[in-house]
Amino acid sequence: MKASQSLKNRIAGSFVLLAFVLCSFFTLAAYTAVELAESQLIDHNLDKLATNLIAQHLNKITLELPPDISFYVNEEIPPTFRNLPVGIHEIETGETEAHLVVRKVGDQHFVVVDDTSDFEETELLIFISLGVGFVTSILLSIALGLTSAKRLVAPVTALAAAVERNDAPADLPSLDKENEIGILARAFAKRTDELQRFLADEKLFTGDVSHELRTPLTIMLGASELLKTKLADTPDELAVAERIRRVASEAAERVGALLLLSQSPDMLGGSQLSLTHLIEREIERCQQILGDKPVELHFHAPQDVWVHARTELAGIAIGNLLRNACQYTEQGTVQVWLNTDNLTIEDNGPGIPENVRTRLFDRFVRGHDNQHVGSGLGLAIVKRVIDHMGWEIRYETPVGGGSRFVVNFASTHP
Repeated sequence: MKASQSLKNRIAGSFVLLAFVLCSFFTLAAYTAVELAESQLIDHNLDKLATNLIAQHLNKITLELPPDISFYVNEEIPPTFRNLPVGIHEIETGETEAHLVVRKVGDQHFVVVDDTSDFEETELLIFISLGVGFVTSILLSIALGLTSAKRLVAPVTALAAAVERNDAPADLPSLDKENEIGILARAFAKRTDELQRFLADEKLFTGDVSHELRTPLTIMLGASELLKTKLADTPDELAVAERIRRVASEAAERVGALLLLSQSPDMLGGSQLSLTHLIEREIERCQQILGDKPVELHFHAPQDVWVHARTELAGIAIGNLLRNACQYTEQGTVQVWLNTDNLTIEDNGPGIPENVRTRLFDRFVRGHDNQHVGSGLGLAIVKRVIDHMGWEIRYETPVGGGSRFVVNFASTHP
């Protein structure tokens, strides 16, 4: 999982974002308050003071100037202030900052100056404090956010780890909690228990059915062998007996494959299997399906290809694909290409309707318009077998029409 998508980082990010918004709001409010205080305490009072001083000057009353206040009239006004328009100004001269009021009464020019260097230093300290507080708050929010997020996510992480380890439903953490994590844990436990029971029942059913079929198939094989011996002198009847034996043998292989599918893929084992030989055997079986149809079956294999797999499972997957191609192709060709990485089976039959291609490997979905042919399980079984062996399969539509199935077994190649 990407770090930016983890639940812990997203909770911490939300925590930091909230802290940033709140700190920004309070910092802006504090800045506005300082500016308003400056306007009210300095500019407003200085304006009132200027009115009183000018009145005292015009009435020839002795002026009593407060500390840090300067009063200039006409030629006494410093050159820096002479050209300023009437009003309140904030200026900086050298290392001194001042607020001043410029007035004109009649033909007289007045300037009242208040040295606010001390206030500006105090204001600067306030702004620095606000900045330091803002940065500190963000850093603290990051630390607290990560700590809080870790504590909040810890139960979810523990539950996810338990599910990934495939722990028993009764061993899942937080089952006794009354919060949302407890509800989630109990839901996981319930669903896991249901799935485990379902899978166990399915394996038992598959194993039981396969076991029960083995005995009659063994009897059929023995009987067919005996029948072949007795009919050795009658070629026509011998061919029938051989067909019975072959079908019984194929059925026995399929039953054995069903038993293998009921096992975990890790327990399958296997050996080095010659796919070339296996495909040649399946092609020979398919010749009976083709019968007298004007269909040519071509097999292209530049070299013998070996993979690590169980013969029974590989035979089911490849055999079903070949039989489908031969069954639904009325005339033309069925091409089979085998190389070290994949197997391709292509025919020029009617192809797969576009409306079922996305569900082609689902159970009871027929890939052809003839709803009276097939049960809709063949390709579903192929997909299950291929997934069980760790192979991959995909369907393609050839340019000239028909169907193409590509089986990739590169990951199991020795």
